[in-house]
Order: sequence, then structure tokens, then C-alpha cells
Amino acid sequence: MKQLSSKALGMPASGIREIMNLAWQTDDAVLLMTGEPDFPTPPHVVDAIHKALDSGHTRYIASAGIPELREAIARKIQRRTGTPTEAANIVVTNGAMMSISTSRFCLLEAGDQVMLPDPGWPNYEMCSGLTDAQVVHYPLSIENHFLPDMSQLEQLVSAQTKCIAICNPSNPTGQVYDRQLMEALAGFVEKHDLYLISDEIYEDIIFEGSHVSAAELIPERAIVISGFSKSYSMTGLRVGYMRAPEEIVRVLTKLQQPIISCGVAISQYGALAAITGPQDCVEEMRGAYKRRRDLAVALLKERDAYAYTPKGAFYIMVDISRSGMDGKAFALKLLKERQVAVAPGPTFGPGSGNYVRISLASADEDIATGLNAICDLLPG
Repeated sequence: MKQLSSKALGMPASGIREIMNLAWQTDDAVLLMTGEPDFPTPPHVVDAIHKALDSGHTRYIASAGIPELREAIARKIQRRTGTPTEAANIVVTNGAMMSISTSRFCLLEAGDQVMLPDPGWPNYEMCSGLTDAQVVHYPLSIENHFLPDMSQLEQLVSAQTKCIAICNPSNPTGQVYDRQLMEALAGFVEKHDLYLISDEIYEDIIFEGSHVSAAELIPERAIVISGFSKSYSMTGLRVGYMRAPEEIVRVLTKLQQPIISCGVAISQYGALAAITGPQDCVEEMRGAYKRRRDLAVALLKERDAYAYTPKGAFYIMVDISRSGMDGKAFALKLLKERQVAVAPGPTFGPGSGNYVRISLASADEDIATGLNAICDLLPG
């Protein structure tokens, strides 16, 4: 038989999913590897989905999303950023992952370079590779608080570079890009005639400081990605979106047609209820994540394993270099010997081998159990 697609065969698998599959086969495993809120979907969102079903919203919808939701998202972005935004600047996708993929398909082709963070979410590289673009990793070192170093970016950019991707707040580090850094990144993008793909899915989960969106600083060069999974605990409902210039939105919308045709109507009516309804659920979850962040930091300090304090999202990277193992070997040993599942550092990039990622979207007792198990495997 003829060979399968070389692009598909060459695409690296997610190390998070590898651990997840093993954890599901482990009795009573403590699951700290996935970024899924452990809160129920807000009742008013569930009610809106039931109402949408009862009203017969089970048909095809527009590829860019239902108009009411696009308009509501546009109002939210304009209110938060001050940047004029209309429904024509918005395309709704099946989860933010769809946005991440189609943004790459829209911008990249063979011969282009895309700059990706290291550490960064592995799916960034997976979908970028499907475009035949060359991936260039830029380091986010612990010495620089897991934030981009502008001098290093200047050394890595080239005439072939077309775009740079960021995640703010960051998965997997939980770090937040302040205004000064965002302004520097905006200047870098303009200087080198690039696009910026800004993943802002954790924009509502910030513990110190405030969120600065790329939509505020360089709306003409940015594709800003967000969604409803993290802020409203709607992971399985699969609703994400992008804000971009109108001419780019037209291409992004067209790209959805051969892949999914359109989104899921009832999910989008649920998202409409989420964005227009009461926001106390968002505040409740953020408060819980901050408490868990503080718990994790205090425990790591107590066990002499502290490295930094994340300022947003719901993750923390733990340095396991004292173990003498890389992050994958450590994660496998931790699962086998202590029944604790964490995300292996190497899946986040070539410079992340000495870490594992902990999800703080978990019960307090699970976080404490998992971190103590990690520390127990580290030499004193």
C-alpha cells in the first residue's frame, strides 16, 4: 500500500495525551495533567442550551457563527480594549484549538517561518507543521521569569519569518505579559512586518496585574484567539473565536468550510448566555485558582522546590532536574510509583526537558498530594 501523508506521519504527538491515556488505565490516579476546569458549567449556560434545543436550533448555522454571538463578542472586545470591533471582525470556531489551526493555515505556507514559545502548548507546533512552515522556537527561560527576551527575538527573526505566536496568560507557565512587554512585542512585530497570533484563552484568569490584549495594541496585525472553555468551564461544548481584521476574517471563515462547515448551534447559544449573563461564576473560579496557586507555591517553598510564582492561568511548572531524569521519564515514574499524572516538560518544547507541568484546575487535596509526590522523588 502507498504511504500515508508525510505531514501527518511526521507530526509529533502530544505528550499530555500520552500520559492521559496511561492515567486512565491506572486505578485511583491523581489527575493533574489536563487544563480542564473542575467546576460545573454555569446553570444559566446549561439552561440556554436546553432552550436552544427546545427551540429547534439543531440545523446548520453560518460558518462564521450565529450573528448574535459574534456581535456580543465584538462588544466585549471593544469594551475591554477600546479598539473598534464589529461582528465582521469575529469568527466563531469549534473550540479555540480550531482557531489556533485555521490561523496558521491562513498565514503560513512552505518557506515561511513561525516563531513559537518554548515552553509552549504542543498543539502550536503540531498544527504549524501541517502548513510546511519552519518552526523557530524562542526561549522562555526561568531566568527571565518565563517571559520573552526581546534581544533573543531579534537574534532569531529572519527575512522568512512571517508570524510570532504568544500565549498570554501562558500555558504552560501561568505567566502574564504586562503592558511594557506587550508594547515591546507590538513594536517588534511592526518593525519586522510580521503577524502576531495571540492566544488569550486564559484572559479572565489573572491573579496579579491586568490583561493587555494584542487587539488593543496592533489590531491590524493580530489574530487574537479566545473562547469559553476556561472562563466558563465549557470545554466539551467547543466554542472558541478569533478577532482579526475583516479581510483576514473572510479567509478564516472560508477555511472552516472544508473542515467543519459550521459550528454547533446549541453550543453557540450557550456561549451567548455565558458572555451576556452573570459573571459571578468567572470570579468564583478565578478565586479558587488563586487559592490553589498560593497553596502550590507555599508547598513548593516548604519542600525546597520553589522556582517562581505564576500570575495567571491555572498551571505551574516544577523543576525536576535534581532527579537526574528528563520530564517525560519523571512523569512516567511518578505515574507508575505514586499514581500521580502530570504533563511531561519535553512536550512543551526542546528547552523544557527539566520540568513537569501541574494543572491547578484540580481539588486542593489532589494538588497537595501530587506536589508532595513530586518532591518525594527529588533528592534532598
